[in-house]
Amino acid sequence: MSDSGEAKTSEEESQLAEQETETREGEMTKNLKKRGLDVDKDEDSKNESSRFEKLEKKVKKATSRKLETDFEPREENDALPLACSICQKPFLDPVVTKCNHYFCDKCALKHQTENDNCFVCNEPTLGVFNIAVEIKERIDEEREKARAMVKEVRAMLEKASTMADDARGISEKAVKMVEEIETMVEKVAAMATKAAETATMAADMVQEAEETMETAKANMAKAFAVMKTVMWNV
Repeated sequence: MSDSGEAKTSEEESQLAEQETETREGEMTKNLKKRGLDVDKDEDSKNESSRFEKLEKKVKKATSRKLETDFEPREENDALPLACSICQKPFLDPVVTKCNHYFCDKCALKHQTENDNCFVCNEPTLGVFNIAVEIKERIDEEREKARAMVKEVRAMLEKASTMADDARGISEKAVKMVEEIETMVEKVAAMATKAAETATMAADMVQEAEETMETAKANMAKAFAVMKTVMWNV
């Protein structure tokens, strides 16, 4: 009886040892697979983080541009100037002399009290300053262009922000959406540059354009905060 019991016990111990070995091997395999997945996940996370950093830099660069009001005077025959030759600033109540040079009304009158000749060509003005209708019309045109640019930039930024919000919980479309947002940001950068160039031609549009750029910064900062909370499975 005792020999049979000892043999049985030895057999059971052998089976238990084999089971423990198999269990350990299984756990090791799982751990290795898990580590492999963690490494892949870390790499994906680093790649996405890098893309977001580049995207954020593009946005900051696009929205940090200042809309300046300095104008270069132009006295070309085929182009009307938008800045007074005396004060070097955008026209206020533009007037034109008989020699076809343009000034702000106040600048022209002040210069006339000190010098009877034209500020640009030194020809006698005879004190005649006519309203520069064509200059006023061009300023109005540039002002409308600036308004349209500002509205378009605002709409594009709102769309980019909405796209970022929609990306939450849609990890399988993450890469495509990021690429779309990157494209959107590049367009915003181009539009912002164009808006700046156009807005500088109309002095009263500068303040509105600057406020829009600040709003753009806030919107894109919010978009990045939302996008960084999404789990990207690419």
